[in-house]
Amino acid sequence: MNSSSTNQKIQAAIAFLVGIFLIFINPSLVTKTVNMFLKGITKGASMPMNPIGSLRLQVSFGWLGLTVIAGIVLLLVAYAFLKDKKWAFPVALTSLAILPVGSFYVSSFAGYMVKKGAFAPSFTAFIVGLVAFWAIILLEKKGKDLWPTFIPLTLLGMFGTQVFAFSEHGLRGLYQGGKTASILDPTIGILRYSQPIMFISLIFIFLAIYYLASKTEKGWWFSLVAGLGAAIAAFPVHFARPKASFSVAGADAFEKGAKVVGAGTPSMFTSVYFLGGLLATIFVIVMLIPYFKNYYMPKK
Repeated sequence: MNSSSTNQKIQAAIAFLVGIFLIFINPSLVTKTVNMFLKGITKGASMPMNPIGSLRLQVSFGWLGLTVIAGIVLLLVAYAFLKDKKWAFPVALTSLAILPVGSFYVSSFAGYMVKKGAFAPSFTAFIVGLVAFWAIILLEKKGKDLWPTFIPLTLLGMFGTQVFAFSEHGLRGLYQGGKTASILDPTIGILRYSQPIMFISLIFIFLAIYYLASKTEKGWWFSLVAGLGAAIAAFPVHFARPKASFSVAGADAFEKGAKVVGAGTPSMFTSVYFLGGLLATIFVIVMLIPYFKNYYMPKK
């Protein structure tokens, strides 16, 4: 048995096991996490759920539905690996990326779980997905093919987690009603500007993962669209809507008497939106470096 055949069997086993996890185990973990969150924001389920809570519920279970479909795809991909199908590798990575990209948001709920010091059961999907994602790459790529594949795909996943969260957060600009003055408030309007761009960038992130894994020129171009779109949508929110809840330090750090001075004004170094835009910008710069660009662009 040659090394390539052995690696394909291991890849098949990874895809099969993750598929089983997504179909039969992860749904209960997500449900448990969401239930913890809902009981917390509704005071033990004795109060009606507010629109923002309902939005998070819809996004969380929408993501759960995607993971179940991804699990079904991975079961088929396991068979494709055994049959040495070329499409197995890019499809496996695209399916696996759904786990960490969405789980990071679902498991945090804007810091609620962290604030309560509780471990979100659904975060297990983040760990499973990331480890499997890296393992599939390391088994597939060797030598000069490894780093031009591993680094861009990892960076896509990193700012993909933020773009997913920002896509949900921007919907609050549509969900928040009230008086006309509040609707026209530019700090809310900036979310309406940012959200569609973030959502479209998220789609391009997954397209980029697939086509980069396929080592095609199209993947390089989709990567630039994803990175530039995320950066263009993230930076304006940092400056137009400086809120303490957007700080990596957490809103509590800005309260009266706390160590951080300037409530509601996180700096560029603590703002999740600024850091998200910065990471997307760094990704674009990486993809413009000849070492990475020439790997995907056709040879003259």
